[in-house]
Amino acid sequence: MKKLKGLLFITAAFLIMSIFPSQSEAHRGALDKLGGHFRNSDCAYLLHKPTSLAKTAKTKSQLLTLIKKYSSNSCKNKLTVNKIYLEGGYKLPTGTAPKPAQKPAPKPTTKKVALPTIRINSKHTVKVIRVVDGDTVEVRFSNGATAKVRLIGVNTPETVHPNKPVEKYGKEASNYTKKRLTNKTVTLEFDVQIKDKYGRLLAYVWIGKELYNETLVKEGYAHVMTIQPNVKYQKRFLAAERAARKAKKGLWK
Repeated sequence: MKKLKGLLFITAAFLIMSIFPSQSEAHRGALDKLGGHFRNSDCAYLLHKPTSLAKTAKTKSQLLTLIKKYSSNSCKNKLTVNKIYLEGGYKLPTGTAPKPAQKPAPKPTTKKVALPTIRINSKHTVKVIRVVDGDTVEVRFSNGATAKVRLIGVNTPETVHPNKPVEKYGKEASNYTKKRLTNKTVTLEFDVQIKDKYGRLLAYVWIGKELYNETLVKEGYAHVMTIQPNVKYQKRFLAAERAARKAKKGLWK
């Protein structure tokens, strides 16, 4: 009876070992070049000690490619990413490998167009593209060059000076110039001095036959400011200021 029991025990143990291979059988053989091996019972791949080669894989798909390349085990033909197991706490990023950072495309450089030749007493037709304040505008010449223009002989109250507050009647003067000159084609007439110390062009602005510098003074938006040697229309400006004072317009209310 004891012999029969012993025989049954041995038979049962043999059957269990056949169905569930021991850890030593499951991990039979040395680790491969990647630091892992196949589990022959189900052809799963166990990555125990990832080598530098294995660590080059950023995803399981890349690791699968390496296993199939460097392993000689026939199980590699049945291997899928779902049957790759990472052991010992090693983690591998999932999903697609990150794309290498791309350098931003260089911004196109625009070459600044030089101003046309401007001579004393010359005239140039331009388009007003922006009004800075009552007596300063930005214009575009026919060749595409742009420049700031300070009106000669007149001065409107400040609205954009970095060190001064907005002065009385400054906004009104600025709004008037915006209304009259924005997007208008005008003629610039130059006097003796072409630019001021800030690099702005100095000019008289003509709207057809209307001298706009004079209009600013006549309507009370500016007072006369004569700076040598640009004095061509000084007498007209002084007469316009006297008329504005007498009529109590704008600044002279």
